[in-house]
Amino acid sequence: MFKKHQQTAIVIVVSILFFGIPFISVPESQTNSSFFSSYIFFKRLVETLFVVAYFYINYFILVPYLYQRKKFLTYITLSIVGLIVVVHTPDIIVKNSAIYESFIAEMNTKRKLRQQPSFFMQLLTGRNAYLFYLALSIGILLRKSQYINEIKQDMLKSEVAYLKAQINPHFLFNTLNSLYALSLMKSDDAPDAILKLSSIMRYVVTESTKDKVALSDELKYITDYIDLQKLRLTKNVIIHFKIDGVVQNQKIAPLLFIPIIENCFKYGIDQNKQSTINIHIAVHENQVTLSTSNKKLAKNISEIEKTETGISNTRKRLDILYADKHKIYLTDNITDYQVKLTLKL
Repeated sequence: MFKKHQQTAIVIVVSILFFGIPFISVPESQTNSSFFSSYIFFKRLVETLFVVAYFYINYFILVPYLYQRKKFLTYITLSIVGLIVVVHTPDIIVKNSAIYESFIAEMNTKRKLRQQPSFFMQLLTGRNAYLFYLALSIGILLRKSQYINEIKQDMLKSEVAYLKAQINPHFLFNTLNSLYALSLMKSDDAPDAILKLSSIMRYVVTESTKDKVALSDELKYITDYIDLQKLRLTKNVIIHFKIDGVVQNQKIAPLLFIPIIENCFKYGIDQNKQSTINIHIAVHENQVTLSTSNKKLAKNISEIEKTETGISNTRKRLDILYADKHKIYLTDNITDYQVKLTLKL
């Protein structure tokens, strides 16, 4: 990510480099005692001040408000005016200084002064013109880099929002199906199921839109979801669910674990056969690990394809939100399916 503080740091570094020019461009013949009082140092310093001033004007005003808004004619016109000011104004200031007069007197006793290039040549090939073009180019490149990175961030946010939108309806339909099954059985657990469904729906609607949520809230949501699933299962299905570790103030992106856990229930159980699902969440300081395992009991290919889509979406969200902070391992064979996902929060 190209954050604002990084951009500011680059601007400061560029300014420091420009201000270093007077110190590296003074001839070696200058003694230490006369270094800061020399004509050439004074001239370079004034020139640099104008170049740096233009750099800031170009970076903070001209590029964002003219160049990036495609007002090229106005931008070029003001840049030409800036070029003339940067190239010639320092000469006017310096030539009206006492340092210049003493420099001329000294040079007249030693050798003739070099003839100055023409006005046009100074704008094209002069040292100050070169620094001007450098400041102009750096300003444009930095702004373009910032703009490109902002677009990338917006695209990533849009993709995450899209993936969340795919997830949420899936959760709601599954929980409604669970409640419908309980109502058919006239189960006494229906009121508790309604409360848990309400909690789940509230969490999905209010919390899933946030970038990060409290890990404790995410784990409560997962617990409610698993408890709701248990209510509709027969005794043939055994659920081993455990949370280990100390949960404090850790934060996590919402709804990352649920697609994996949901797949266990959707494709790893058979009400008429012995089925076992293992779900283990381990929290260790700023690291959390989800481990799941189940038998593959899906009867048709389309259902398996849906499972792969859910895992694919989870991978995409992980790549966006936890690019270098996650590890995911899948074991997928004819009979078993296992997932181990580790996140650095």
